[in-house]
Amino acid sequence: MRVVITGGGTGGHLYPGISIAYGLKERQAEVLFIGNINGIEAKVVPHEGFEFKGIDVYGWDRTLFGIFRVVWKLIGAFLTSRKYLLEFKPSVILGTGGYVCVPIILAGTTLGIRCVLHEQNAIPGLAVRMLSRIVDKIAVSMPESSQYLPHKKGEDIIVTGNPIRKGIGQVKKQQADERFGLSIDKTTVLVFGGSRGAKSINMAVIEALTKGSMKLEDLQIIWITGSDDYQTVDKNVSGAGYRIFEYLNDMDYAYGAADLVVCRSGATTVAEIIACRVPAIMIPYPYATDNHQEKNARVLERRGAVRVVLDAELPQGRLTDVMAELTYDVRKLDRMRQGYEGFDVDPYGAVDRVMQVIAVSR
Repeated sequence: MRVVITGGGTGGHLYPGISIAYGLKERQAEVLFIGNINGIEAKVVPHEGFEFKGIDVYGWDRTLFGIFRVVWKLIGAFLTSRKYLLEFKPSVILGTGGYVCVPIILAGTTLGIRCVLHEQNAIPGLAVRMLSRIVDKIAVSMPESSQYLPHKKGEDIIVTGNPIRKGIGQVKKQQADERFGLSIDKTTVLVFGGSRGAKSINMAVIEALTKGSMKLEDLQIIWITGSDDYQTVDKNVSGAGYRIFEYLNDMDYAYGAADLVVCRSGATTVAEIIACRVPAIMIPYPYATDNHQEKNARVLERRGAVRVVLDAELPQGRLTDVMAELTYDVRKLDRMRQGYEGFDVDPYGAVDRVMQVIAVSR
């Protein structure tokens, strides 16, 4: 079986594709990634050990010159994609989102190749909505996504969940606390804002710790600041139970140690939070396309598993209030964990479910 995977621009689109690629590789399938030569996929995919071929494609631009450039690049990318597909001869194409998918899926349909999409967010992105008319199947991470895909019948939309990295949700708390030199008897809060961090979250947490009413002697923090704010955070907060990192590879251990997480609500983060069944305060990135991060967070909020604080509420001290309310209230944290019990989609089975969709589409 030969499979082309396309998707990128952000880690949220790329890494689910990589997780699926590993699953396919274990089943002796041949995998080729096609992505933007200027995207993160051009570096990450070869590093992960998969073959990569690039196309030159440009995202949507509403200016007159921008529209002309997008169309010109799209034509070239379409022709290059056809060339790659004719050479590789895949039985199916899997698109995981981002504008890079468009020319490849279009090229695949003109060649009669079966095409499948995987959507990670509660609200499908523009590329997935556009391509939903012509693909064979769409795998979605959340049931709520179906209402935004009216061009597909019920049997053509399959809820699979969002693939996550191995190890996430599988590390026991005692093992994780030992990894970071923390006490299992104290509350541990994990703070992160993505691979580059999030300044608004970092500044708000500094305020919560330095000006709030939290009992800091009973608090432990694993704080992944990102490169831009590491020195600022390290200079302004200190404590025996504080573990501050610019970047951390061992996220499986960080989640394992956490009693409460403060984070954004991108699709990958949401899937990992679900897998770990950990209470969270989610602060959606306010400039996400179609405000999809807030929609992601609201899905879990309605189940009682997370609390949502908007980025615009941070200057008013809203995060300080919610952290003070939840951090030491064991009963509230337990009730939040129970909110995940009604979530039917297990992220650990997502890779297998997506591969089943791919296999059916052959």
